[in-house]
Amino acid sequence: MRVSKALFLAVPFALMAFLSGSYLVRWLGVIIAGVILSVVLFGFEIQSEYIPRRKRNLISGKSDLERLTSVVKRAKKGKMAREIIAEEIREIYALLYDEYTHFDLKSNPNEALRLLYSEGDFYENLKKALEIVEADLNEDRRSA
Repeated sequence: MRVSKALFLAVPFALMAFLSGSYLVRWLGVIIAGVILSVVLFGFEIQSEYIPRRKRNLISGKSDLERLTSVVKRAKKGKMAREIIAEEIREIYALLYDEYTHFDLKSNPNEALRLLYSEGDFYENLKKALEIVEADLNEDRRSA
């Protein structure tokens, strides 16, 4: 923790509050030291700028589309990005159908997830899997 110059200003008043003999001088020392210390403490708190969650995403300079495209590009080589995409598809099906849960889809994947995990060109498999998800979404909208 950094020691502020204002903290050194409070030390003489705190010593005055403990060492002086007069009751009035002691209380004046306590009040002045308290004011200085509260300014120091609240001053540190005010200086730390709060950035709302929405602005934090804007500060990095990437839009949601750019973030999504970077995840898809990484998914061609990496397993973690593929798991992120598969998790999003599982979440879509869990929200869409009551009989599907995340655990059920992980242990017994449906057609879109099986296609996503299949061998071959990842981009083609992802495109076909998303077409299946889109067909399921459209089918659910028609039945509702």
